[in-house]
Amino acid sequence: MKGNLDILLKRYRRKGVLIDTNLLLLWLVGRYDRELIGRHKRTQGFVPEDFDTLCGFLEGFAPHATTPNILTEVSNLAAQMRDPRGATKFFDQIFTEEIRVLKETYVPSASTMEKSSFRKLGLTDCCIIALAKGKYLLLTDDFRLSQCFESIGGHAVNFNNIRIGNWEWR
Repeated sequence: MKGNLDILLKRYRRKGVLIDTNLLLLWLVGRYDRELIGRHKRTQGFVPEDFDTLCGFLEGFAPHATTPNILTEVSNLAAQMRDPRGATKFFDQIFTEEIRVLKETYVPSASTMEKSSFRKLGLTDCCIIALAKGKYLLLTDDFRLSQCFESIGGHAVNFNNIRIGNWEWR
């Protein structure tokens, strides 16, 4: 795994990384308030050290790519903060700022529905696959998505494999 990871990191360092929904949410919530990671309904499976690992990983890539589908999901999930004032501050301070620097690319939904993986993965994941293949390294914590993407020749890193060792970018 380590050797293969180093090869992928070098290959995609300047091409960029596409960040899946859960990890983009972790990154944004952690940037807003590290302590919120364990308290937010959708990031409570992570710890602040996972946020650190994610930040270290993402530092090695430019651009950070996304899709409108991912941003919509992140927006909906972030809105589930227990404190409505906190959600407002999150959107005003972090979310709107990051949307401006992420490389957002639209993938027509109709073009992904013909894929055999549509029923299994859903619209957002099929758009991820369509955008990332041959262009970006996919960073996800979704085993099914990473396996499907790799089975068609894409390159993916499952965050669960690197968070265990509290990976650091060199």
